[in-house]
Amino acid sequence: MISINIFQRRFFLLFVIVLLTSGCVQDNRDITREITVSAAISLKDALKDIGEEFQKKNPEVRIYFNFGASGTLEKQIEQGASVDIFASASKKEMDMLEEKGLVLGSTRKDFAKNRLVIIAPSRLRIEELRDKNVKKIAIGDPRTVPAGRYAETFLKNAGVYESLAPKLIFAENVRQVLDYAERGEVDAGFVYFSDTLKSNMTVSEVNDSFYPPIVYPIAVIHDSQNPEISKQFIEYIISDEGQTILRRYGFK
Repeated sequence: MISINIFQRRFFLLFVIVLLTSGCVQDNRDITREITVSAAISLKDALKDIGEEFQKKNPEVRIYFNFGASGTLEKQIEQGASVDIFASASKKEMDMLEEKGLVLGSTRKDFAKNRLVIIAPSRLRIEELRDKNVKKIAIGDPRTVPAGRYAETFLKNAGVYESLAPKLIFAENVRQVLDYAERGEVDAGFVYFSDTLKSNMTVSEVNDSFYPPIVYPIAVIHDSQNPEISKQFIEYIISDEGQTILRRYGFK
């Protein structure tokens, strides 16, 4: 009986070890199927939809998003944030990361375009922003928000920046500009056309020759834990299906 008990104990211990080891392998497998995407906040609605469609086709994959101003996200990546993919609202932030070797240059793609517009309770021409009744104009902080940088460049090239500078209110990102305008905290704001599709505010076009083309680049981060899945997700974004979703949200 003693020898049988010893055998049973050894078998039980071996069985437990196998179970624990199997569990660890499965856990690691699950972890390796996750990716984190840091993306310009103007992409929020479109990328969420694209992510959902990608996960339907790849149910073993989980995509987590971190949305914010492109400049802020770039700094987070420089400081070692755990990110697999970066999608910026301008080339500047991506160029800076690529120059520092923080993205895989071979994976970099330009995948969307946008345009700058004025949002306000009623239609406004650029000259009308000088009117005394227009007291506050919101733009993204040009230091970290590409939309703000495009707006600043536009105002300077239109020859009205100096006269409008005292009216400018700087926001943390382009969606905050939209919020300010919708809540009536400012009289007008500069946002992307894609941000206006769900808004009841009036949209006024501006001369797009007064600011650089708004191009969105995307790339896999050099230290990505899941570069292959990340590459697959980027390929899906630039596929016909991904581009159809982007156009639905006002991108070109």
